[in-house]
Parts: sequence; structure tokens; C-alpha cells
Amino acid sequence: MNLTINNKDYDLYFGLDFINYLDKKYYVEQNGFKLGQGLTYVVAQIELGNPLILVDLIMAGTLTGTKVKEEEVKKYLETEADIEALMTDFLSQLEKSPITRFNMKKLGQLSKKT
Repeated sequence: MNLTINNKDYDLYFGLDFINYLDKKYYVEQNGFKLGQGLTYVVAQIELGNPLILVDLIMAGTLTGTKVKEEEVKKYLETEADIEALMTDFLSQLEKSPITRFNMKKLGQLSKKT
């Protein structure tokens, strides 16, 4: 996935660094262990339409390549981005990435059971 922010192109990569970033930020603590819930949390926030989650998704997605400043991401989201289309694009990319594809299938199965 590629985004142009402040006239600079950023390739977003949904690999292990992406998952690690999200799991460190979004976790549950149980019996003294932190259990990463990053992907589960961000998918729920996308489904709820929370635009704030896009900041974390873009920051996490640029960890592997050229990094972007959080202030630039916020300005981009507030002034240039089509938020709804961007959320749809993120879900699509997460379903395609080899690292996140299996989890996305499991999350889809869970949501169909409820």
C-alpha cells in the first residue's frame, strides 16, 4: 500500500514490525503476561469508523521503510485523506498480507458467529 503524505510517497508494509508495534500498544494483561491484541483492536476500530486508528496504522506500516512523522500523518488525515476509502483499503491490505491474512480470516469467522 502506498500513501502520499506531504508530497512524499510512503510504502506501507504489513509485516512483523507492523504487528509488533500494534501488539505493544494494544494488549491485555492476564496473570502478569501481556497478550498482544493489536490486529484485533485495530480491525474493531476500523469497523467502528474511528479515524484515530488510522494514525497508528500508518505509523506501524511505515516502520519497515521510510518513516513518517506523526504530525504529518495527522495533518494528512485532517486535510487530504478520504477516511472511509482509507479504512476500506487498510482492511483489504490486511486480508492480503501474508503476515496478517490468517488472523483476518479468524477475525472474520468470529464476527460471523455473533
